[in-house]
This record gives sequence, C-alpha cells and structure tokens, in this order.
Amino acid sequence: MADETPTPDSPTPGAEDARFRFSLSEDGMKLGVSRYFPPRGGEEPSVALLVRQVAEAGVDLPVDEEAARQVVDAIRRHGEIRRITLVRGIPAQEPRDGSLTALGNLDFPVFPGDRFARLRKARSAENGRTIDGRVLKPKGKFTPEIVEVRPGENVDFDAAEEAFVSRVWGLARLRDGELRVDPIPHISEDAITVTGAVHARDFRGDPLTPERLEKELRDLGVAIGIDAARLARLLAEAGAREGVLPDQVVTRGRYPVPGRDGWLEYLVSTRETAGIEDAHGRLDFRDRGSFPMVAPGQAIGRLHPPTQGEGGIDLYGKTIPAHAGRELVLHAGDNVTRLDDGATFQARAAGVVVMERGVLSVTECLVINGNVDLGSGNVDVEEGSVKIRGNILAGFRVTAPGHIFVSGSVESATVTAGGNVEVAGGILMPEGGRVTAGGDVTAGYAINAIIHAEGDVLVANEATNSLIRAGGEFVATRGQGIVQGGAVLAARGMEVNEVGSDLGVPTTVGVFLVREEDSDLVRERISLKQAMRKIDDALGKGSPEAILARTRPDKLTAVSELLVHRERLAAAYAEVSRELDRLGMERQAELSGVRIRVKRFLYPGATVKFGQRTRTFKSRTEASTIYWDEEIRGIVVR
Repeated sequence: MADETPTPDSPTPGAEDARFRFSLSEDGMKLGVSRYFPPRGGEEPSVALLVRQVAEAGVDLPVDEEAARQVVDAIRRHGEIRRITLVRGIPAQEPRDGSLTALGNLDFPVFPGDRFARLRKARSAENGRTIDGRVLKPKGKFTPEIVEVRPGENVDFDAAEEAFVSRVWGLARLRDGELRVDPIPHISEDAITVTGAVHARDFRGDPLTPERLEKELRDLGVAIGIDAARLARLLAEAGAREGVLPDQVVTRGRYPVPGRDGWLEYLVSTRETAGIEDAHGRLDFRDRGSFPMVAPGQAIGRLHPPTQGEGGIDLYGKTIPAHAGRELVLHAGDNVTRLDDGATFQARAAGVVVMERGVLSVTECLVINGNVDLGSGNVDVEEGSVKIRGNILAGFRVTAPGHIFVSGSVESATVTAGGNVEVAGGILMPEGGRVTAGGDVTAGYAINAIIHAEGDVLVANEATNSLIRAGGEFVATRGQGIVQGGAVLAARGMEVNEVGSDLGVPTTVGVFLVREEDSDLVRERISLKQAMRKIDDALGKGSPEAILARTRPDKLTAVSELLVHRERLAAAYAEVSRELDRLGMERQAELSGVRIRVKRFLYPGATVKFGQRTRTFKSRTEASTIYWDEEIRGIVVR
C-alpha cells in the first residue's frame, strides 16, 4: 500500500470513536486498512463505522462488506488487518468475441444432466476506473463477433453457467445454429428390442460401464432383466474398435414363438432331396438314395396336430401372446386309406408315396432305364408318374399327369408334370427348354433354366441366370444355396444362403401375389363386360322401359329376352367383382405374412420385389429377413 488517508476526527467532544487509517495500492485498484485506533469512550469498531469512514475519506466505490466483517473480526481477535482489501477499482473491460466451446469430445455420447458445451457471449470494450477516480482505457479496440446458438431438441441452456445441458443419452449435433442431442437408444415399434451404437467412453473420456448403461435403460422404462455380461462384452468390443460399435442390439425382450403347424410324420424312408452328405461334409449329388416305395397295407404316415406356441415378453414386462399353429388338412388320395384313429394313413397298393396339395397318395410309376434320347423318343404318358434312370437330353420332351423323377440331369428339354419334378443332378438350358410342375420342383442346381412350379422349388447348390416362379416357397440352403443372375419369384417366400455376387450381377428375388384363380376371374370379368357392351351397342342407351318403348312390335320378344340376359350378365359381373375384391384382401394378408430369409449375404445389385414394389441393394448386407410391412407400405430388412 502506497498512500495513506486518515479519517477525520470525531466531532463528539470528550469521546473518540474507533478510527481507521486506509492505504491505496500504487495502481489505485485496491483500498485496505493500514492502521487501527481503538475508541476512547466512543463507538466501537463495526462494519457500519468502517463503511462510513471509507465514504468520509472520499471513496465512492462500494465497500466489500464481507471484507469489512473480516477486518472487524480480526481487530477483536487482535489479528492481521492490513492484507484485507475493502474496496476494488473497476478494471477496463476488454472486447471479446462470442464463442461456442465443446467441453469434451462430442463424437462420444452425453448423458442426462451433462454440461457438454459452453456459450460465451460477445463482450464490447468498456472503460474502467481506479478508486481515486482515474479512467482506465481497454487495450483492445475491435468490434466483437457475435455467436448465436439456441438449444434444440433434448437440450436445455443453463444461463448461470453459460452451458448447454443434455436431457437424454445421445450424440450432440450442431445444425443451423441449433444445438441438439440425437438419442442413441431406439426402442422398436414392437417394444421388444433396444438398438443403438455402443461407445466405450463418454464425451469426457470416462469409460462407460454396464451399470451406467443399465441405469439409462431403466430410465427409458425397461423393466425386464438386462444382461450385464452382454453389455460388458459390447463395451469391451467397442473399446477394441476405435471406441464405437454401430447398430447393436443393446437389450431385448423375447419374441413369441409361434406354434408349429400340423405336420405329417412319414413312417417310410424318404429320399434326400439334394444329395447325401459324404464323410467330408460334401453333398454328393449322384447318390440321391432310393425312391420310397411302399407295399399294400403298409402304414406310410401319421398326422400330428398343431402346437400352441410360446408367448413372448416386451421391454416393459408385458406378455405377448403367441399364434397357435395351423392345422394341416390332409386327405387320403389314390391308393391310401385313413385309419379309424384319424391320424394314420395306410397304402392300398404298391407304389411311390407322394403328398401334393393336401392329398397323400401312392402312385404307380413308369421307369425309363437310361436317357431320354433317340433310343426312347419323347415320353408322354396319360396316367401315373415317370422315373428316368438317366438324363433328359436337349430337344426331347417328357410329360406325365403324375410325377417325374430324373436320376441325371435335364438338358434344354421340356418337362411337364401334373405333380412333382425331382432332378438329382441339374437343370441346364443353354438352348431353351422349360420345366413345369403342378407340384414341387427339386434340383441340384439350375443354370439358364426356366422353371414354373405350383408348389415349392428346392435348389441345393446354385441357381444361375435362371427364371424361376414358385407358387409355394423357393429354398436353396442345403448346399451352396446361391441365387445369382436372373429372377426368382415365390408366392410363399423363400430361404437362401446368398443372393447376387461380389461382381454386382443384377439378381432379382421376390414375392408375387397373383394366383391362377385370380387370373381366371379377371378374364371372366373382362368377358362379361364385353358381352354387356355388345348388348348395349345393339340396343342403345336408356332404361329397359325406354328401350322397349322404341322397339318395333315384331322385335319385342327378342329384345325382352336380350334385356333379361343382360341383367343376368350384370349380376354375374357384380358377383365376380366382389370375389376379386375378397381375393385381393386375402392376397394382401398373404403378402404381409411372407418372408424372404437370406442366411449369409445379399450383394450389391440384388433387387427384392414384393408385388409391384422393389428395393435394390447398393452394398453388401449380411444375414437378413426381408418382409412387407403393411403399416408403412414398404419393404423392411431386419
């Protein structure tokens, strides 16, 4: 302290108040007490007395009353008083640009209550002053830059601390002058899974723990048990992969398990559809096993009822009921008897066991011991099935109202069966040809093939550049199970290992709705409309009464009959239209329940169709289930 300023003497005669002597710092910014004189019969030292004597000394800046109390307390304790600052000058305010400062690494998550960014408002230059009245000029003379940022979704602003505060677990994002936090956890629409990115640490760099994530999940309302060990594994893996694992299932409830549909247990040996696995785990397509032949009186199958299924549970602990399995409606067909127990089926003749469209039959079979070639000519049969113990060579034809079994391959030939077509080898059609089946088609592989089946199509190894249409399911999972090039459409969904290739070969898989009965009805409605138009063109427009009124007497009978016929056509047209509307609703329901399951990969260039809607994949997608979501009217990949 440099200057000392004594207080004036007390005006009270005969008594003196406590007195303070003050000192001012050399820069004029601090005023303190340098000496103290005890009272002589006057007022004792107090904060009020000290404040009054500072003012009497000509100081017009405010006294720090807390400092004044410290001085008074020090006097009473006989302590040190000279190091206490009572009054401070006003420093010059330097200009400052506004700024937004992240309080951590915002590539990592913030949590509820975290202050993750600070907004310093722009500050203009202002003069200061010393205690003795000298003006202090600021050094800076620039106009400060103003930064305006407003709190957005899931963010509050703490004005006292000039900080943005998160309300959720998420990632902070600055867009168009608005600071928001995008939530990381996402609860699925069915409330069964919580998905989101898993980070190894938060924005401050503190490691995240299973306990911290579990607390956030509980705050979201998750009531079921949470697998802490799984969370620990995810956090450890995130730490090993640059701190983040995108698109993870953080926790999940339990999906309901639908009941198993009623099913038929075969009581006879069945043939492998794709081949027999050898000791090295490879499929040998040459060794297909023997065809299951049965004798009269032999039990061939037992029908099992559907099961009820197992209920699931969502994230909030609510039970999700399961759909019971559907009953398998099975009828005894040719050469089969259903026993009194209602479940067991017995053969009445020797032959091959076949189940087709809910009918279990035993059929006779014509055997060709060799190739279908110039030696045999075309094979056309009016009844029964055909078994070829060789190949069907290019340019030949095999037709049967029953089933066709081929021990070898089909090479650019025409094969038509009312039932199933089973090919132990492959279907190769570089020079044309077609396989048509009223039931299922089974083959080891298909190359440049055209296959139409009312039932399922099962290809073990690959389907390359082929056009395949199945009224049931398409399955390619036993061998390589690859669909590459061409188009595969199935009415009941499909299950394959891979679709497309790394080379981006255009490949289409999908689900179609139209059935033959739909097409028949559409054709019938068109025919009815054409017939009504012909009558309208012949009779002209107007009501029946108006038409009859202008008809010559000798034509009245014929015109009346024609008008009655038109009324019948109109009634039939209305009935067909109602049936098409009903079938349309059924087809839409069927589409919603159909799934395309890819066990390994969907490659770029692959296109998925559901009815008229398509979705083309631009990058490789791993194991997926693809379906039509009626609610969003779109194709969903999960």
